[in-house]
Amino acid sequence: MKTLPQSVKIQISLLLIFLIATPLYSQDRGSAQFFFKDGKSTIAIPFMPVLNQAGEVEALADSVGVVSLPIGESFYLKSLFYKDTVFQVVENKLTKIVLEYEEVALQAFEIKFYKDPRVHVKHLAKQISSKYISSPHLGVFSGYFLVIQKGKVLDFYETDGLSLLSGNKKWKAWDFANHNSSGNTYNHLVPMEIRRSFHWNLAGDTIVSRFSNQTNIEKTYQILPFYAREIYRALEVSGPLDEKSIKYYNYKYGIDNDVDVIYFNVKDQIKADDSLPLFLIGEGVLYLNGSGEMVDSLTYNFSSYRYLNLELKRAARNREISGVLSVTYDMQNNTILPTEIGLEAKFFGQRNLFSPRPFELGNEASISEKMYLKNYKPVNQDDLPNIRRAMSRIGLESMVPYNPKYWQGSNSVSDKVYTKVKSDLGQKVPLEKQFTANSGKRLHPWLSENNSSKNNNDPIREELRAKEIKFTEDVVNQLRSIWLDFK
Repeated sequence: MKTLPQSVKIQISLLLIFLIATPLYSQDRGSAQFFFKDGKSTIAIPFMPVLNQAGEVEALADSVGVVSLPIGESFYLKSLFYKDTVFQVVENKLTKIVLEYEEVALQAFEIKFYKDPRVHVKHLAKQISSKYISSPHLGVFSGYFLVIQKGKVLDFYETDGLSLLSGNKKWKAWDFANHNSSGNTYNHLVPMEIRRSFHWNLAGDTIVSRFSNQTNIEKTYQILPFYAREIYRALEVSGPLDEKSIKYYNYKYGIDNDVDVIYFNVKDQIKADDSLPLFLIGEGVLYLNGSGEMVDSLTYNFSSYRYLNLELKRAARNREISGVLSVTYDMQNNTILPTEIGLEAKFFGQRNLFSPRPFELGNEASISEKMYLKNYKPVNQDDLPNIRRAMSRIGLESMVPYNPKYWQGSNSVSDKVYTKVKSDLGQKVPLEKQFTANSGKRLHPWLSENNSSKNNNDPIREELRAKEIKFTEDVVNQLRSIWLDFK
């Protein structure tokens, strides 16, 4: 048998190195760029979400409206303000797409309110400004959090507990934080009943819940349930019903399922202006009550979120996340409060909120959350400092034991969703056993537990940990009595 010449071996080796080093997703791709016509000018549309044939967000355009996509597949642009568009990209070529405005047929429905929807929104914004919660309120919440990848549920967390709403609508940098300690604008949560699964990966193995890889940031995994709190905060301070932010939006009337609505979107001309106090970029719907005097609910389809904590002129504000925020409002004791907050979101890059999964292009992680809020009452100013301090220190780490009897009557998660959760997560270990195994444990293990440091058996460290556990147990027991009164 003849051996290959040395020169051929070198060529084959170089070819193999090239194939290994070249990502599969770099082949057979093309680019598209989106525009709209503003008078005689053609202007790029940034941060446009692109849907695949399954109706899911496949990719997001960048700040100049450019997106990279596989060739040979059909993609869709769907908007409340532009005509739906179907397109394909061509390899090694930039496909330019000019979107057409979707005209509203005013004669198709009766105008019950104002001729100009912007005037109507100003009226609604004034109502929000005067009647929206404006002081600290304590109440109860229930909710769940799912992590999904490639259509499979990999994490499940459900809890009931206490919620402290600040009532502060003013924004300033660093007055909101991802973690438990923060300024006055955070919605503090302390769970009183919990059930949660193990953290699984696509290979069917369990992974630690707080893994930070400093050398390879896309491998980082730091789960933090209820991202909806931060996205909702962005809506509070710069949404379509915020008086000072109305100038950033377009509005038009419409009808959705026989309900009068106002469609809104961020003006294309300002989407790329990162210096504005505008934290969500996208479009959505305001659902009005019968009289048109109040917004019953809204949905916000956002393709860009700008980090609340960073100063306006600071670089890297954009978090690579796209999704749908849904909110239901109610009037209680002449105060407007959110009663239901939902979030469906997908993570498209490394620069993000706490990463729910290691980043994997083409298999991006998604989250699904729902929070139900009720029974809020104003907090006595004398009690507020202690309650806020206690709730912010404990946060989601209440370490309460799993109580199976409590969850027998739970209705936060629909039967359809829970059936999928149970099927996807219970393939190796029954879900009930996972709940029991996580009973009384921290959501994020102590940092020293995630490594093999010899400090793990340090007696001083163990003593401090025991004191922290004792403190948490004492405070949670006190908060539990308040929670039971509020339920």
